[in-house]
Amino acid sequence: MKFILNIIKSINPFSSKDTDNKILFTIKIILTTQLIYFITLICAETVIIGASYLFGYNATDHQMPENITTIISFFGYIIPIMAFILYTKKVSKSKPDRIGLDNNFKPFIKGVLIGIVTLSLIIAPLILCGAVKFSGINRNINWLFIILFFFAYLPQSVMEEVICRGFIFHRLKEKLPIVIATIINIAFFMIGHMSKMFDAGILIGVIGIINAILIGLIFTVLTIKDKNIYSAIGFHYMWNFLLYCVVGLNLSGNEASNSIFKMSSASKFLTGANYGIESSIITTVVYAAVLLMILFAKKVLTK
Repeated sequence: MKFILNIIKSINPFSSKDTDNKILFTIKIILTTQLIYFITLICAETVIIGASYLFGYNATDHQMPENITTIISFFGYIIPIMAFILYTKKVSKSKPDRIGLDNNFKPFIKGVLIGIVTLSLIIAPLILCGAVKFSGINRNINWLFIILFFFAYLPQSVMEEVICRGFIFHRLKEKLPIVIATIINIAFFMIGHMSKMFDAGILIGVIGIINAILIGLIFTVLTIKDKNIYSAIGFHYMWNFLLYCVVGLNLSGNEASNSIFKMSSASKFLTGANYGIESSIITTVVYAAVLLMILFAKKVLTK
């Protein structure tokens, strides 16, 4: 019985004391992540239902337009972000820099620029080879939604990075080899993006998994290099916003309905079918090249 009680104490999410047992420590971090996210998700759903009335809808009757639902839910991610910060301060008795949130915001701009270049290196050859058809600028663009998404994609990207590269990776690497911490954080990131990956077939799904691993590695390497998660946030944020609201191609299986440019897929294999270019073989090549460039720019996979 004492042995069981010691295990429970070791994995208790509300204890500020961390066990030296690496397995129990890993379980504690994963359990804490799931608990905080689950609780704040319920809170965020409450916010969504309440905020829907500001737009004249009732979110519970499923009549609210998808764009409005998405925007409200993205802003709702501010709740889990704040929860992880508060947990770090109040329970872990630490500053936010323990989960990669320090006062050096400069890497964010670097991440934004890398995201723009990476997406351009993928879209350009897809257009040139005819896999993507570019038909100019869309008519009747709802600029209000474009502006709202510009701001809404920031908390959405921050939330994913705070969980994966912030809380999970930063905390796990305190006691685990950095390679193991990297594998676990990428696994969490990949699982969160797998729901629609295999809708277009096994091949597209496998490529999607490979690409999720590669972009997870890119985000992790940037995090190690900059000693915070801001460059990963910048890349993640700009990729999502540009792909969905500017380029207008599918983003992780979600179809863009209001984008600045009008583009359409002409080759399912090269464009990742319904999932989008994140399951494209072209993206695999570009991600791999970007990862190698970041790695060779400086050796970062060392403690």
